[in-house]
Amino acid sequence: MMKKNLFTVSIVTLFLTFTNAFCQDVAYAIEENNSSETTFSSSNTSNTILENGTYSYKLGSKEVIVSIKNGYYTETYANNEFIKAKIDWLTKNQYILTIVDLNKENLPFKQGTKLTTKITKVKGNQYFYKSDLIDTHKASWTGKFKKITNI
Repeated sequence: MMKKNLFTVSIVTLFLTFTNAFCQDVAYAIEENNSSETTFSSSNTSNTILENGTYSYKLGSKEVIVSIKNGYYTETYANNEFIKAKIDWLTKNQYILTIVDLNKENLPFKQGTKLTTKITKVKGNQYFYKSDLIDTHKASWTGKFKKITNI
């Protein structure tokens, strides 16, 4: 009887040891996944998909230059037109732009307009995104940037 009880206690101890180790591994994996969605400040562009640098995208047949530097996002168009916005990173692949200055005709934006952008896919030096005007959700669009240089 004593040997049978000792055997049962040994089996239960082994089971609990392995279960505890497995649970710790699962908890660690969950913590790692959650920590990848860390909140960033506008000046913290480390660990974000878009680094400080120069990007471009096509608007019709014209190329628009995008600069991300020191917490600001600036689009430069022909004829000295531009849109400048403060960039606040929410996660490593999502940010909010708040327009602080602009000189561009025929836009639904004005100073203070906010929009959210999420990078949905990265393929080589191309960054695919989806943008949405905050609060209205009446204007959404998708597009892609092409990285030109790092700053």
